[in-house]
Amino acid sequence: MKKFLVLAIMLVSFGVIHAQSMKMVVDSRGEAVGRYVKTNSKTYTVTVQDVCSVPKKGHRVVTFSAANGQGIVYYDQTHTGPLNVRQRPTKSSPVVTQIPDPAGYMPDCYNCLGKVNGWYKVKVNGKVGYVRGDLLEWDGMCTM
Repeated sequence: MKKFLVLAIMLVSFGVIHAQSMKMVVDSRGEAVGRYVKTNSKTYTVTVQDVCSVPKKGHRVVTFSAANGQGIVYYDQTHTGPLNVRQRPTKSSPVVTQIPDPAGYMPDCYNCLGKVNGWYKVKVNGKVGYVRGDLLEWDGMCTM
């Protein structure tokens, strides 16, 4: 079971599994503290970069989803070059800014503001716009 859990965490972390929602453990302010793994008698097991325990008291499990504007997105490094952030979720819409190519470095995380017709809504360089969904990866929280 432990080997399967580690493999699943690695697949999600490296973008092999393209999740659009996941269970997260959040604190009393609604801030994500880790990806939910399981419930124990007094704690939740979560993953951030490692597996750890979080007390149940003051925390709860919620489902984050891209469609609801939760979690983050980051540059899918199977592509190269800057990514266009467009005014509307269409290829013909004007470009309002760009997400730079991380060129082998850890990509920046951007808050996911929603997902519409396969496009992620994001805020980059102070501007809100849309990026094609196949160019970004979604996750419940940034651990980069």
